[in-house]
Amino acid sequence: MALQNNGQFVCPKRDGTKVEGNDIEALIPNEAVHQLVQLFDHPELTAPMCHRCNVNKAEHWCDSDCKHCYCSKCWDNIHEVGHYRNHRKFPVKDRPSEVSKCQEDHDDTVQYWCEGCSKEICNNCQQLKHKDHKVVLVTGDVKPLEEECKTGLQAVQLSLNYRSNRVENMVTEIERETESNKAKVTETITSLRQIIDKHEQDLLENIEKVENEEKKKTVNYKRQLQGEQQQLIEQIFNFVITCQDKHPKKRFEAKKVFDDYIQRAQLKLLELKPLPRIKYHIGDFNDKIREIEAQLRNFKVEKAPAHENKKVQDRIKDSPDKSILDLSSLELNDKDMEIVATELEINRTLIDLELYNNKIGADGAEHFADALRTNRVCFLIK
Repeated sequence: MALQNNGQFVCPKRDGTKVEGNDIEALIPNEAVHQLVQLFDHPELTAPMCHRCNVNKAEHWCDSDCKHCYCSKCWDNIHEVGHYRNHRKFPVKDRPSEVSKCQEDHDDTVQYWCEGCSKEICNNCQQLKHKDHKVVLVTGDVKPLEEECKTGLQAVQLSLNYRSNRVENMVTEIERETESNKAKVTETITSLRQIIDKHEQDLLENIEKVENEEKKKTVNYKRQLQGEQQQLIEQIFNFVITCQDKHPKKRFEAKKVFDDYIQRAQLKLLELKPLPRIKYHIGDFNDKIREIEAQLRNFKVEKAPAHENKKVQDRIKDSPDKSILDLSSLELNDKDMEIVATELEINRTLIDLELYNNKIGADGAEHFADALRTNRVCFLIK
């Protein structure tokens, strides 16, 4: 990694921080990763303190009258006499979840989470002080909350994967296209060397310039995707850590954070639309050398015509109802699906989309799927 950045490690968040490759110890630790490692390597660190001495980590849970956690020493001191000997001892990890109290200065048991106030509240407070607020029953199953966050994170990951794979392929295409253009220029001009030496060089330099500009665009785009990928990884680490916490409050607080991140990520992905592939080519040479001599000065690296499908474009343009679009039986291919994906980004009122009886492959399906990930309109695809 350092070799690709002039011997330096660059902050993946692109905040300008750089560290020399031979000074890796100076890198700032990733707190999310650190907490995740601690969680799996040292689960005992999450154990509560002993209720009696408040010095040692608790090892046992008394499931009888005490209802407290104790270290081994305090357990033996307390439970060696009288009826305490009959108390049931369980590992501290098997203790029941703590019962939260209402955060409105009541001693009542928590039953709801107020999303507007970000508080745990009891039934009375929900009916009185928070009656007009949006609340969630905390005694229910919190699994849907985790699944919602997980689904959102997975959607962001899929979008990043699609864009990363696409930009990698584009770099390869640019290089192949560049080599092909160079070969075409060199092979054609060889027979005209005495006349076109200077112009050949100009064309090659022009091609190189186009390549560098195109690569620069893709590298910058890739860097942004990597930044989003890094943020996603950190959110996944935080998600795993949050899922280990049995406290409902922590999970509801974390859900809001994850919701905010997923919303920001989706907005960011809307901004990071798939990078359009602009092709360049060398115009056809005239076989007549005398005519070429006069025309060579006009040869330039030009943009290749963008892919078009008049049938598809006319069908989209002429559709009277923008909420319905019938593209069935048009022999659509993967390239045509890029046109459809662009329409999905523009037309946010589309509800019914018909695509049956076409020739859409895996690449076309990926273009379409990515457009749907950043478009929240409900589609009916027949």
